[in-house]
Amino acid sequence: MPFVDISLVRGKSPQYLHAVSRAVHDALVSELDMKPEDDFQLIHEFERDAMVFPREFRGGPRSDDWTVVRITDGLERGPQAKRRFYTALVHLLDLDPGIRPADVFVMMTLTPPENFSFADGVIGTDVVAVEALDAAADHPGSRQEYTKNEMAYAITELFARRDSNRILPMLREDFVMSLPESLPYGGDYTGRQAFEEFFAKTPGGAEVWDSFSSEVDQVIEGQGHFAVQLTNTAVPKATGVPVVFHNLWLFEVASGRVVRTRLYADTARVGG
Repeated sequence: MPFVDISLVRGKSPQYLHAVSRAVHDALVSELDMKPEDDFQLIHEFERDAMVFPREFRGGPRSDDWTVVRITDGLERGPQAKRRFYTALVHLLDLDPGIRPADVFVMMTLTPPENFSFADGVIGTDVVAVEALDAAADHPGSRQEYTKNEMAYAITELFARRDSNRILPMLREDFVMSLPESLPYGGDYTGRQAFEEFFAKTPGGAEVWDSFSSEVDQVIEGQGHFAVQLTNTAVPKATGVPVVFHNLWLFEVASGRVVRTRLYADTARVGG
């Protein structure tokens, strides 16, 4: 997810600017494994007097074609990959549009994915998680472990949209879901199928609720677990009176998989 700022002297032709843009992009794709369609750049043109630089400090001699490439990246690529990228970049810029390697200044900045939002107010970690989970879905069984960001996204989708598709592959084979015994649907549920069936409908079904909806207040990551705080709005079948109540789901994780979840609820309200 690199974002690129390119700064150079004003007055270059559109063809020159395009060649600079493509050289930077091609080097990122070839050496840092950036997706070809991940192509976000801003090109800044400055008057000659607005570009201040020493002609020979740590390189050079620099000319008036001095070009600055600033890359903000969400992933740490490692020094070897960066060395290859710098080398490829100056080579491509030298080929077209003909910028001398001594005139190429590169600065890379690392920022975590949560500092990106590509569109629609969606946090970057969710975008990365979706891409990784979609790739895993195309190759069932290819993933033995999942990242914390992927788990957080899948858990959020479970409660915000009642969509269990993301989290099901993350559940270990001996996964257990524990609900308070005092609930009409309380007890231990083992395996993915039982989990999927539970979240496919309103907790307890129409026998317990006339209506039931949940809002995710927050998903908290802890050491070896995720805690999900919910605000529920429901109409119990027994009373027909709307109620608002809170509960908490605790997901225990180990070795990149979800091993157990527990519901902590105000059972007097028949929460779920």
